[in-house]
Amino acid sequence: MALWQPDMTSTTDASGASWRDRFHSICLAILCLCLLSPAAQAREIVLPMDDGSAVKVFMFEPDDHGEGPWPLTILMPGGDGNEYVARAQFWLGRELARQGWIIAVPVSSTNTAFVGENGQKIPVVIAKLQEQADVLPGKALLVGVSSGGSAALELAAQHPEQYYGVVAVPGMLADLSVIGDMQNLPVYLRIAEEDMLRWNTRMPGLVSALEDGGARVDARLMPRGKHVFRLDWHNLSPWIDSLELPDLPGRTESP
Repeated sequence: MALWQPDMTSTTDASGASWRDRFHSICLAILCLCLLSPAAQAREIVLPMDDGSAVKVFMFEPDDHGEGPWPLTILMPGGDGNEYVARAQFWLGRELARQGWIIAVPVSSTNTAFVGENGQKIPVVIAKLQEQADVLPGKALLVGVSSGGSAALELAAQHPEQYYGVVAVPGMLADLSVIGDMQNLPVYLRIAEEDMLRWNTRMPGLVSALEDGGARVDARLMPRGKHVFRLDWHNLSPWIDSLELPDLPGRTESP
């Protein structure tokens, strides 16, 4: 089986990181996430797109939260959005499902991150998923780690009215001019104090741009980790609980 190779034809991603930085961060992210996560199972569905392509989506349903419909979380994969990276983030999907959400992890069939033109597939994915009986129609929550967090921020900046909020742990935008009227959108942002991509030094500018656009930003530097870190569920869970969304059936206290 051929080993995955970074796309050297693309010099930067949505966060402004070079392919070399992305390659190193992806390797670290996969290692950390696999070490932190228990095995997780997901069902697979394939959604046809209008351009003739298809997007595979892994789905996690909540346990002990009734029979739905449940509000939708889109867990944006890091790196180039391929299946290996998506699977490495299943641990996060499982944790979010315990909060009473149905989780969708889209996979890029072209090894191209869901940013720019490819990112426009995500609203289509959301619309198709919300046609299912077990998915609550309306808004969705965007969540991403590393370049997945960057993609989530980009999507939220384009259409803030379509989302409950965005969780970028971490995430960064290279072009702050994409931030317009954020319509009071809640944003949960965490970046490592010693981030190896130096996102920590760019965090104040991102936070200022988001707040100037009207976003409600909860931002903090994390004292441990070089890029990917353990999530503080005691802090994240109350933030999720504060989102303005329909009541979640059978909701229990977060771990």
